[in-house]
Amino acid sequence: MTFVQWQFLVFFAIVFAIYWSVGRRAQNLLLAVASAVFYGWVHPWFLGLLYGSAVLDYVMGRLMVERPARRRLWLTLSLAGNLGMLGWFKYADFFVANVAAALDALGLHTSLHTLGIFLPVGISFYTFQTMSYTLDIYRGQLEPRRNFLDYVVFVSFFPQLVAGPVERASNLLPQMERERRWSWDQLLSGIHLAMWGAFKKVCIADTIAPYVDKIFVLHDPSGPLIWAGTLGFTLQILADFSGYTDIARGTARMLGFELMENFRHPYLAANPSDFWRRWHISFSSWIRDYLYIPLGGNRGGQLGVLRSTFGAMTLSGLWHGASWNFVFWGVYHAVLLTGYRLVTPRIPASVRRSGPGRVAAVAIMFGFTVVGWLIFRETHGDRLLAAFTKAPWAASHDQWVATVVMLATTAAFALPLFVALAWETWVTPRLVTWRGRLALETTLWATWAVAMATFVRLSTTDFIYFQF
Repeated sequence: MTFVQWQFLVFFAIVFAIYWSVGRRAQNLLLAVASAVFYGWVHPWFLGLLYGSAVLDYVMGRLMVERPARRRLWLTLSLAGNLGMLGWFKYADFFVANVAAALDALGLHTSLHTLGIFLPVGISFYTFQTMSYTLDIYRGQLEPRRNFLDYVVFVSFFPQLVAGPVERASNLLPQMERERRWSWDQLLSGIHLAMWGAFKKVCIADTIAPYVDKIFVLHDPSGPLIWAGTLGFTLQILADFSGYTDIARGTARMLGFELMENFRHPYLAANPSDFWRRWHISFSSWIRDYLYIPLGGNRGGQLGVLRSTFGAMTLSGLWHGASWNFVFWGVYHAVLLTGYRLVTPRIPASVRRSGPGRVAAVAIMFGFTVVGWLIFRETHGDRLLAAFTKAPWAASHDQWVATVVMLATTAAFALPLFVALAWETWVTPRLVTWRGRLALETTLWATWAVAMATFVRLSTTDFIYFQF
């Protein structure tokens, strides 16, 4: 079940109606059951992994307090269990395939073959979320919970279960433990956010996806067409992933919860550090707090920072999938972060702070981001190498026509995002106290609904980050 299927609308309407008619404890019980239905809708066996991870970390968290002399052992067991499960389902086939390829290259032919392991949806997200629970307890930043129901709802909360945001226990658990009160403002804000997210998914991401896919399966696309397709993917992945996050945050808000912001106009970033403060914020902050800083962070001089940066970004790239292109993508961003630290001090502050300097920085960073998305999107190493070696101006007449069409299509579908940015910047602050705000918002919702009914396809495309 996905957020843009009619089944989810029925499911959420039933949950919503019951939820606001009962007390907090019954609400949490309902959320636990609803989350199990949502996650196990297609593959019920997924629930065994989810609850296995939850129980493991709940028990290890309790033991850290009850038997503190062995705190490090309990943390090790928690990490080993979660990372072992994640490693098996996500990386076992990748490891076997690479070992077999390496042996074949050495002339040692073996009968090794992949096992065809099925990747459970959302496993990368909920394992990171439960690990942060035990890590925070180990660090003394969080008290372990006794109420297992509240804890399970935190782990399995269906709006953000399969693709984030990767919530911290310190933010979401207290919300599970306190009374939620009905609020019309919260309801209307949640509807607005969820509908905007659904619009981005259905009308932008899913509509441009077939054009992008056709380019990336061509036998020999020209340089201009590859980069036009990459621009299309740059728009697609933003609309797709931020669309999911907005639906997640909107549905959670309608139930009285506030999930953390996950996107903050990432393509307006002026440098690599700024990009990661704007893109997939819950994940990038997790990598910073639980990987980059433990690896040394900004300590240890230039060499220490370099080690921490490349270690954290390489592993964050691998987190996205069992494929070398994701590793290259992580390394690429580590290079950008390192290069930025070296170059920035050599640029006069007056230039960096000026209007033209800011515009130039954003344009340059956007170009670097697009290059990164090509590495991210193209999973075949030979095709990726060919894409970077082709002349970006050489193409046949037909491929130039296709390039222009792709660029025009991307520009057309990017227009709503520009309008939304302008609306958020200049219009929204002026609507806070306007009496006609509700009428305007409902008109906007109706417009989005008509657009979604027009653009929706019989076969929906899964959210891109479902595969991670």
